[in-house]
Amino acid sequence: MSKQQLTVRIDTELYKRAKNKCQQQFGIGLSPLIKIFLKSFVTQKGVGFFVGDEDLRRVFSRWLSKKSLEKGRDGCAPLPGPKLKDLYEL
Repeated sequence: MSKQQLTVRIDTELYKRAKNKCQQQFGIGLSPLIKIFLKSFVTQKGVGFFVGDEDLRRVFSRWLSKKSLEKGRDGCAPLPGPKLKDLYEL
């Protein structure tokens, strides 16, 4: 099986916090965590993982619903609702 490489650009502070949490709480690096999320995403219905914080979960759910409705609406005005940046700001 061939392997692919994934490059994700995130700000330095988020990277450090995620890396530290993975090491301190689970004793793993970021790579296994990302692989778990991706495997869950492709094998489960919907997103495939639980977004924990209630505020974040609500915004995330509304954002996903909005994106599903926008699919195939080329040339139409954007639907109201949360934007991706709103998820990052919580």
